[in-house]
Amino acid sequence: MQTSHLPERISPAATEPVAAGVISFLGGPVGRFAAVGRQRWWTPLRVIVSVALVFLSFGFLSKARCLEGTRGEDGLISLDWSGNRHYVAACYNDITPLYAGRGLDRGGFPYAFSWVEGDLTRYLEYPVLAGVFQWFMAGLSRLTYPLVELTPLIIPAASWYFALTALAMSGMWVFTIRLVAELAGNRIWDTVLVAASPLVIVHAFTNWDIPSVMFVVGALHAVSRGRPGLAGVLIGLGTAFKLWPLYLLGAYLVLAVRDRRPVPFLTMLVTSALTWLAVNVPVMVMYPVAWSEFLRLNSERGFEWTTIYAIISRNTFLPDLPVPVLNTVSFALFAAACLAIAVLGLRASRRPRVAELFFLIIVAFLLFNKVWSPQYSLWLIVPAVLALPRWRLLLTWMFVDALVWPILMWHMLGTDDNGIPAELLDAVLIARLVILVTMTVLVVRQMLGHEVDEVAAAHQGRDPLALPDPAPGRP
Repeated sequence: MQTSHLPERISPAATEPVAAGVISFLGGPVGRFAAVGRQRWWTPLRVIVSVALVFLSFGFLSKARCLEGTRGEDGLISLDWSGNRHYVAACYNDITPLYAGRGLDRGGFPYAFSWVEGDLTRYLEYPVLAGVFQWFMAGLSRLTYPLVELTPLIIPAASWYFALTALAMSGMWVFTIRLVAELAGNRIWDTVLVAASPLVIVHAFTNWDIPSVMFVVGALHAVSRGRPGLAGVLIGLGTAFKLWPLYLLGAYLVLAVRDRRPVPFLTMLVTSALTWLAVNVPVMVMYPVAWSEFLRLNSERGFEWTTIYAIISRNTFLPDLPVPVLNTVSFALFAAACLAIAVLGLRASRRPRVAELFFLIIVAFLLFNKVWSPQYSLWLIVPAVLALPRWRLLLTWMFVDALVWPILMWHMLGTDDNGIPAELLDAVLIARLVILVTMTVLVVRQMLGHEVDEVAAAHQGRDPLALPDPAPGRP
């Protein structure tokens, strides 16, 4: 067994007070005679995966109250969300109610299903690959639910669908953790911040976001192994699942221009576009109206409860912007932020790391977009950990961000049912904004050389996420 690289592994206890406290609680610092890296079973990866499984189980339990059912007089089992349970227990998730709400319980292709709301015909509002994933899991659920019915347990069909979906996404999350551990390199223990994030508890199973995170991390891993074509395929699949993986191309575009290496980026761009088209064109041709539902809904909806626009609306006398104007303003702010990030990336004295650029792009999107569904914060965990592995700061952000969810649910309960006032929700949202802006400033200072880049220092100045340089020794 080769161990020449092991002394390079960085223990967070050396630089992070929070990590040092945890390690001291678990048994004290590593002694100078410790056989680091020679443990046959409890390797860092297995420890981190074990932590991830524990937090995934917490995530499942956080939704458990919304999985309870009741048996009616006709003997049929249905979901029991009485007493505003989904708000009171903060267990709301989109997976359970959409099983019947989007026709997934009936069989048939999801984009062929429609329903009427008022004078509008509605269709499944998710990108194609997300819809196909929901359809596949629904088929598996319908196939196996008769076995559940043979038991005395009161498990609604929608809850069984949730359980199978959560199991599948848990496997994806563990695989994602495996890849992040490799991307973290000599700072492998930073992956604990991903595995043990409070955001996993509240949002792992709020929606279908984990697969898109897996595709993004897979693309980062592929690039770091010199496979831009595969990275493009994964970005294309991720964009067919959720829109945000597309923004990863922005980070690589900046580096391609800076390094004057356009070919890998163009390979990534072309393969991602072809992959996205391969997934979308069949549905686009066969169900054009259903395919465009995602675009229609996003263009016509107003701002979401936790955005900066909602905070302004609740705390000023300014009139709300009309939706077309809001769309223009939010896009213009995001575009301006991306332009500023590009200029910063091109003019910084040292070559920026991929994670730094990607982190800034995702933060800009979350801050300026008119929709910030609380589970979107899952997108930021991996970029934040790989860009700025400051344990105390990141854990503070993740705890505050996770706190947004129960407070939002409590507020949505309404004043007639003793819901909390908007002022408390806004206080937590502003605290989150302040922390994210602080993180952004630190990343920018790090890129400009005003702060120590712990990740680069742990890897002899190189970026573990960058495309391998074909010319060793090149500046």
